[in-house]
Amino acid sequence: LREMNRFAHSMKGAAHAVGINVIETIAHYMEEIFDAAVNGRLKLTPDKCDLLYDGLDLIQNVVNGIENSTETLAAVLARLEQTVVSLSSAKFDSHEVPKIQAAPTAPTPATILPPEVKYTPANPAIMGTIEVNDTGTLQLRPVEEYIRVPIPKMDRLMGEVSELLITRMHSEERQRELQQLHRYNHRWQREWRAVRTAYIRLARHLQNHDDEMADELAAIFRFLDSNQRNLIESNRQLAQLSQGMVQFNSQLGMLAEQLQDDIGTMRLVPFESVLAGYQRMVRDMARDTGKNIHLDVSGASVEMDRAALDALKEPIMHLLRNAVDHGMESTAERERIGKPSTGQVGLSLEQRGKEIILRVSDDGRGLDPVRIGQAAHEVGLLTAQEAAALGEEEAYNLIFHPGFTTTDHVSSLSGRGMGMDIIRTRVEHLRGRVSIQSAIGKGTTFSLRIPVSLTRISCILLNVGEQVFAVPSVTVTRMLTLARDQIFTAEGREMVIIGSQPMPVIPLHGLLEIPASHNESKTEVKLMVLSVSERAVAFEVDELYSEQELVLKPLGAEIQNAPHVSGAALLGTGDVIIVLDANNLIRSASGAKRLPRIAIREPAQVAEVKRLRILIADDSITTRTLEKHILETAGFEVHVAIDGAEAWDKIGEMDFDLLIADVEMPNMTGLELAQRVKETDSTHHLPVVLLTSLGKPEQREAGLKAGADAYLVKSRFDQAELLQTIRALV
Repeated sequence: LREMNRFAHSMKGAAHAVGINVIETIAHYMEEIFDAAVNGRLKLTPDKCDLLYDGLDLIQNVVNGIENSTETLAAVLARLEQTVVSLSSAKFDSHEVPKIQAAPTAPTPATILPPEVKYTPANPAIMGTIEVNDTGTLQLRPVEEYIRVPIPKMDRLMGEVSELLITRMHSEERQRELQQLHRYNHRWQREWRAVRTAYIRLARHLQNHDDEMADELAAIFRFLDSNQRNLIESNRQLAQLSQGMVQFNSQLGMLAEQLQDDIGTMRLVPFESVLAGYQRMVRDMARDTGKNIHLDVSGASVEMDRAALDALKEPIMHLLRNAVDHGMESTAERERIGKPSTGQVGLSLEQRGKEIILRVSDDGRGLDPVRIGQAAHEVGLLTAQEAAALGEEEAYNLIFHPGFTTTDHVSSLSGRGMGMDIIRTRVEHLRGRVSIQSAIGKGTTFSLRIPVSLTRISCILLNVGEQVFAVPSVTVTRMLTLARDQIFTAEGREMVIIGSQPMPVIPLHGLLEIPASHNESKTEVKLMVLSVSERAVAFEVDELYSEQELVLKPLGAEIQNAPHVSGAALLGTGDVIIVLDANNLIRSASGAKRLPRIAIREPAQVAEVKRLRILIADDSITTRTLEKHILETAGFEVHVAIDGAEAWDKIGEMDFDLLIADVEMPNMTGLELAQRVKETDSTHHLPVVLLTSLGKPEQREAGLKAGADAYLVKSRFDQAELLQTIRALV
């Protein structure tokens, strides 16, 4: 209260200095009210706080350049004045004549309101006795020097540091290659030492016997002597170079890590910087709905990336609205069922390892799985049988379906069923996860888990078929090898018991729709257990590798909707690796009861099947790689070109069944390439698909005039549409 009193006093003085009478007057009244509260002459009831908040809203409007309504301004000023007058009256006995203090006072409401507004002070005589203390001081923190840096510049700097990390990964790959060369050289030296005894015997034999080949053998022996010395010296230099490379990479790694941490710290802001807005919103909602709500906040000092905090503002606001409007019972209902009349809403943050966990909780009604199932049946999401058999966790996940709601009314606060879908989409876009814990009559807790870093990610590398993928380590709970006979079938689904917990077994190659390896008959299976929102699924993979930190690259607009993919990353070898979306994998696996295994062809059978050959021409490495992955997954033989000129050269070297080209490419555009293909007798039969970001009607028309057989827009890219178009053309 003392701190707020000082702020009100400081704001009054600042407003007086620049001549903003409205703020000066309101701040003056606030100062009096806070002073009375500090000295025990006034109790800050919810009604009194409503009045203070109304005054703050008027001040905020002035700061934002918004003109206050004359009626609202007059009403708030009148209530503030009446409150201050009542405080002044309470100071004196009715028989005591108050002393008028000649101190500067703030402008009166009558002087700041328009002339046409009639304003009568509550009690002019008493108003003249308001004591204004202008001698107060404000304690200031030590001043730090700041420089403003635009967010885009920070983002660009962070991107450049990410490239430095990739360079470090390349350097570490060169280090491994150098160490391998050193091992090879060392093995070579051991092999030479093993035959050196035979060499010495031959040399002595040459010295003791005169032979017509003596000169030639002597030359060879001299070379072998020199070779031995060179081998020892090269091995020594390789050892020194390898050791120096290790030290260099260690220093480079520490520098890159420190630089990224420092830049990342610049982007961090404490959660409490946005907390006031949530507190005010919950208070206003509680007043509007007639409920008594206590908001308990913990961990507000936890720092988050500014981009993540901005992305989570709306989801947090929606969860708080739902907690107050839907989750919390009315005061009368809480008293009837024996609960405290004041409901508890919690907002907590904590950093756990490489994740930040944000929880929004309430002690209200809780989620009713039966009611959710009934509502899903009513809107056609489930059959009556499916709704009746709905599990608790499955019911909770239904609330994230777009447009789904269990409430019978739509208010200005909530009830349209759109917010939960937005929450999950926004959190998963940050590579996070949403989980729900609830109990009927006791309350609900929503937990949002997001990574601390939005660019670096620790992943487990795995092999499926002939491809390598990455999965975020934070979602991987177990990696193990089991005997195949430990997998059993229940209700038409393969299951396994791991740590006393039964869970489904899903072949990852079947979920990703890519050919499996040819060793499915092996007696052991490798399993990777992913866990999200209390759901665990064991995915069968061909091989599991070690954990590796990757620099995640965002997907282009054309492949943002690719299923099961959250991004791409570069390995130290320069290869692009696809990072899988664990949330999406588990959701797909939940409906994979009838998922068929992809048939494995024997080598002889594969030779009999002609694979269609497709050429992709695109100057974006990310687009080329992901399109290649999609088409190879569908069973096509895929070749790539970096521009139209290279594509045209490849068309002259081999036969293709279809060409997919970007429009905007260097050296030769997609339009020029399509036109040349169609005008050449030997290639005019080749179907051409233009896949581009240019979606205007005139651009589409230009593509078709150039001879393209199909024109797909990247912003509306859909994997199924692409495959359907290819099958229609070939």
